[in-house]
Amino acid sequence: MNDVSDDNLLCGTSDDGVRTITFNAPAIRNAIDTRAQRRLVDLLQDAERDPGVKVVVLTGTGNAFCTGADVRSMGAPDPDDEIARKWGDSAVWQDVEYRAQRLRHNATAAALLYRMGKPTIARLPGPAAGLGFSLALACDFRIASRSASLVPAFVKIGTPGDYGGTFFLARAVGPARAREICMFGDRIDAETAFRLGLVTRLVDDAALDAETAAFARRLASGPPIALRYIKQNVDAALDLDLESYLDLESRNMIRARLTDDCKEALAAFLEKREPRFNGC
Repeated sequence: MNDVSDDNLLCGTSDDGVRTITFNAPAIRNAIDTRAQRRLVDLLQDAERDPGVKVVVLTGTGNAFCTGADVRSMGAPDPDDEIARKWGDSAVWQDVEYRAQRLRHNATAAALLYRMGKPTIARLPGPAAGLGFSLALACDFRIASRSASLVPAFVKIGTPGDYGGTFFLARAVGPARAREICMFGDRIDAETAFRLGLVTRLVDDAALDAETAAFARRLASGPPIALRYIKQNVDAALDLDLESYLDLESRNMIRARLTDDCKEALAAFLEKREPRFNGC
């Protein structure tokens, strides 16, 4: 894996196509500042476009996933933002619309994790709080150690939440339970999160690396086009009526049926061997 360091984010891709993006600020339990939030969008967009990336794993260094926004930078200018360089500390930073637009752009990270046509995995070695909570829920899968926790901490600082956390939570546990979780903001331990269906796999701390790697490798070895359509089908099942869903499902089925990967899978089945997929 070739790692690239960018302040408090690390990014690297293994030979089998697993792209790992790591929050890397262990001294503050991987809280991320405004610049890193913007950079995360760039890294996820690159992962979405890169045909060599089969699976995306989002995780944190040490014993935390991400404990949210670095409160020391909340509302502060992003030094790499062109408007920040132009206006500095002027009144633009008190403008609600501008700051809302900036947050909306950074929240694209959650949308990419949720919508990109590749499996996404949150590896949770410890707490996922605030926007870390939202980003973990945005992923397709969450593999958690027993030391992990989910903390919808927004209400604790007098805010309603961002990065789509309530959207993902309501789809996972229903609106009534989502309201309770968000309005109280209490820590959800790993066992409870697993029982609620918020965690896909719950493993011993020492097994987290091996379990996540095996899970990611298995997905990376699958047929990329079929996996993309499966993800699209699951999303559509939450959003569409049955007739519209069946239209989409039928198109996706035939599109996949005409790929080289499907032909390879059928040949491998007949020849009693493992298929070799190339994403075509």
